[in-house]
Amino acid sequence: MKKLSVVVAGTGQIRDVEIQPGTTAGDILNQLSLSDYLLSKGPNEPFFASAESVYDKVKDGEKIFASTKAEVGVLSPCA
Repeated sequence: MKKLSVVVAGTGQIRDVEIQPGTTAGDILNQLSLSDYLLSKGPNEPFFASAESVYDKVKDGEKIFASTKAEVGVLSPCA
């Protein structure tokens, strides 16, 4: 097992989780009730896919980051 600290962007929360081999990013987000979030190793790092196993990609005690997807604005029709 590995222990991770998940930093929830915009809230100041840090939530601790334990993961086992095969644990996916989606598993972690579901466990923390953060279904609208994505996980990454840092602010400038790519997001893990929901079905991607993160166990081999993180170190015990590491901080990872949960943030919402950046939404692209939709242009409104011109009047």
